[in-house]
Amino acid sequence: MSQDKPLAFFPPLGHLRGDPLNSAKYAVLAIGLAAMAALTVPGARAAWLEAALWACLAFFAVEIILRTWQSRLSGQQPAYPGSAAFWFDLIGVIPVPLALAAGVPPEKAWLLASLWILKLAAAVPGLSLLGRIIRLEARPLASVFVIFLIVLLLAGVALHLAEGPSQPDKFGTLPLALWWAVTTLSTTGYGDAVPETFLGRSIAGFVMICGLGVFGLWTGILATGFANEHRRREFIRNWDLVTRVPFLRSLDAAGVIELTRMLRRQDLAERSVVVRRGRAGDCMFFIASGEVEVQLEPEPIRLGAGSFFGEFALLDGSPRTATVVTTRPTTLLILDVTDFRAFTAQHPDLARELEAEAARRRHPVKDAGHTINGTNAAQ
Repeated sequence: MSQDKPLAFFPPLGHLRGDPLNSAKYAVLAIGLAAMAALTVPGARAAWLEAALWACLAFFAVEIILRTWQSRLSGQQPAYPGSAAFWFDLIGVIPVPLALAAGVPPEKAWLLASLWILKLAAAVPGLSLLGRIIRLEARPLASVFVIFLIVLLLAGVALHLAEGPSQPDKFGTLPLALWWAVTTLSTTGYGDAVPETFLGRSIAGFVMICGLGVFGLWTGILATGFANEHRRREFIRNWDLVTRVPFLRSLDAAGVIELTRMLRRQDLAERSVVVRRGRAGDCMFFIASGEVEVQLEPEPIRLGAGSFFGEFALLDGSPRTATVVTTRPTTLLILDVTDFRAFTAQHPDLARELEAEAARRRHPVKDAGHTINGTNAAQ
């Protein structure tokens, strides 16, 4: 299984790091929004501001044409035309000319340039994640929303009856009472309408508590959804990385699932120190991709993808016997000592293989000059 890709509904075209057109777009976006804001300042309006805005608008129009042309040439799927990014880009271009053509004053028409900010949506992968979570948690979210509506209506009617006669300008109509209920349930409480009777204040206190509960439920549902989705993606990524380690391929599916949940993934840049010699060991490492160098004398040892190291410190409790440094960007899977002991206790065959491999390699490591056979090596 390949690594889990972001669940994005935006095409990758033009949103990849290092894309010159994409970088220029964000620079133009910043200039355009700044010019739009300056256009609303009395006395600051100038012809060059409108010229800058027209230039930004022209850039965004040309961007749509270039991306459409590039998408068709490359045969990219999904295609840029018709995608969410395409419609966001189009929304940023069309409204201003239409408003100007309809006779809207320029200082008002150019406020529609604020729609350009929607272009940032394509650069935020978390929006697609949020959309997925809302779809998955639609039923509980809708249930809480129904509770919100019930409390809202009942609170509005109760305050209309309790406070309407004494405060007709604030609670005299049901819409006014509902406005108060909305501000109170949302814990905003603007203070423009405050109950004065004992009954009204009792109802208000109950509504405040309900508001805290409703928004707490919404927050909890979304937070749980984000946590579950994050764990799901991490599990899929770790599963893919575990299957790349030859030493772990002997595990059955249940063992791989269990180990995948225990492992922590760590991405390291080149020349990053993974462990230092003499330090206490509290975990072992599997190399999913990249390469590390075990700094031994007289000659260091390099380990590539599929290797593991750090098990000596877990098997006998000894300090680290060497410093390990990455030689290029590397992805490691980390197994903590408590998980290591629990896992090897449940999988004695793997534990025996690990101990045998460690014993086979211990002498070459101590001599520090021998070549370690196979793909697995440890410090």
